[in-house]
Amino acid sequence: MTETAVSTTATTASPGFLGMVWGVIAKPRTTFATLRNGNGRTWILMAILGMILVTLPIVTSGPITTQQTRDQLQEQLENQPGFASGGVDVEQATSIATSPILTTIVPAVLAAIGRVIGWLIWSGALFLLASMVGGRSSFLQMLQVVVWAWLPYALRSILQAIYIMATQTLIAHPGLSGFAGAPTPDPNNPFGTMPSTGTAVLQTFLGQIDLYLFWNLALLVLGIVAVTKLSRRKSIGLVLIVWVLFMAVRLIGTAVTTGLASGFVGG
Repeated sequence: MTETAVSTTATTASPGFLGMVWGVIAKPRTTFATLRNGNGRTWILMAILGMILVTLPIVTSGPITTQQTRDQLQEQLENQPGFASGGVDVEQATSIATSPILTTIVPAVLAAIGRVIGWLIWSGALFLLASMVGGRSSFLQMLQVVVWAWLPYALRSILQAIYIMATQTLIAHPGLSGFAGAPTPDPNNPFGTMPSTGTAVLQTFLGQIDLYLFWNLALLVLGIVAVTKLSRRKSIGLVLIVWVLFMAVRLIGTAVTTGLASGFVGG
C-alpha cells in the first residue's frame, strides 16, 4: 500500500516549469493529469512566455516591414502631384507613417493582449460546455490546459522568427493560404489590389491550417480528458465545437472587413 501511495504521488506531483514543457511535448497525457492538483504557478510562467513569443515574429519582421512600407509610400506619394504642390514633405510624411511605434510596437502589444483574451475566451467556452455535459473541473484548471496546449504555437513563433531573421523575408503565405487560388495581397501595400471577399475568406481559413493547429487541438483534447474526466469522444466534440464556432466568427469578420474595404477602394 505504501508503494502504491508513493507511486501515485510521484505520478501526480508537479514536474516544474521545464518538466511541464517537456512533458507536454513528450508525454502530454501524464503531464496534463498533474493539472488536477493545481500544479502550482508554472502555467503563469508559460502564459508570460507565450505573450512574449507571440510578439517575436512581429518584432523580427518590423525592420523589413518598415522598409518595404517606406519604399512603397514614397513611390505612391511622389506620384501624387497634390502633395508636392500643397507643401507636404514626402519624407516626413513617410517617416511618420512608418514609425516603429506604428509598425512594430503597437502590433506587438495588440498581439500579446489578443493572445490573453483568446486564452480566456477558449477557457470559458470549454469550461461552460464541459460543465454542461458532466465535466468536473474548475475554470482555472481549464485555463491551465488552454495555456499549456498553446505550446505548439510558441514553438511556431520561434521558428518563424528564425526564418525571418535568416532570410530577411516576410512569411507571405502562412499555413495553406498559398492554395487559395490567388496570390495573397501584400499587407504592407495599402494601395494594392483588394482580393475578392471569397478569396479573402478562403485565405483566412487556409492560413489557420497547419501541423501546429492539429497538435494544439490534440493537446486540448488530452487536457480536457485529464482535468474533467470526460470521455475522449466528448472531449473531441467540445474542442471541435469551440474551434468551428471561433473560426466561423473569424471568417465572418474577414468577409465583412473585406467587403467594406473593397467598397471604400471601389468608391
